[in-house]
Amino acid sequence: MTDHIDRMKVEHKELTVKIEALNAFVHGNDIFKTLCDLEQAKMIKQVAHMEAYASVLESRIWTAVKTA
Repeated sequence: MTDHIDRMKVEHKELTVKIEALNAFVHGNDIFKTLCDLEQAKMIKQVAHMEAYASVLESRIWTAVKTA
């Protein structure tokens, strides 16, 4: 494996951990419910963007591994 593929894999793994943590907060922490509606919406939007980024990164990894 090349260095850039390894770096993408590490980045994807770290991003996945962050997504899981934020999702756990949004969907399972009572503190989230105390936040104003705007802040809740921003956090939900942030999770969606992080998931989209993870998906693109996963696709890039798959392509890089396939063509390496």
